Amino acid sequence: MTSLTPWLRRAALALPLIAAAGTASALSCAPPSLEGAYSGWDKAKERYYVVSGTLTPAQPLPAINGPNPSTGRIDSANLRAVYRIQGEDIRGLSSVPVDHYIWVRVGCLASWCGQFPRAGTSGVMGLKQLPDGTLELGIGACPGAIFNNDGGAAKARVQQCMTTGCAPPDRTR
Repeated sequence: MTSLTPWLRRAALALPLIAAAGTASALSCAPPSLEGAYSGWDKAKERYYVVSGTLTPAQPLPAINGPNPSTGRIDSANLRAVYRIQGEDIRGLSSVPVDHYIWVRVGCLASWCGQFPRAGTSGVMGLKQLPDGTLELGIGACPGAIFNNDGGAAKARVQQCMTTGCAPPDRTR
């Protein structure tokens, strides 16, 4: 029995480390691609508007509280807030100015949640039209809801997707 004692002690010490590593790697996000996001927006049964713009919270943002102790999950039912978006609705090779109020909904996966965008966050994003006609931006636990548009590259890629189809992203740079 004495030969098992050191092994059991080491195993008992290793279990918390193994559990922590499992928790840390449980949410592994694939690198987001604008082409993949556009494909999802284009194929969705709901209507999406692809917008290049800047977001500003129009009201205080709700707190994202920790997981419910009994379920281990975060109640994300009320994690939405009103934002103002200013920019342009991309329509093929043209665009239309946008200055609207939209919903931003934060989604969670178990105890991992997205975050509300900070004031001044800008980029290309897909806004889903809800049944009541309002628009919503969904922010999930993994990145990929807002794509940086510095220099207009993201807008140009979306325009290409809309007019001639999506080319795979250049991963060599």
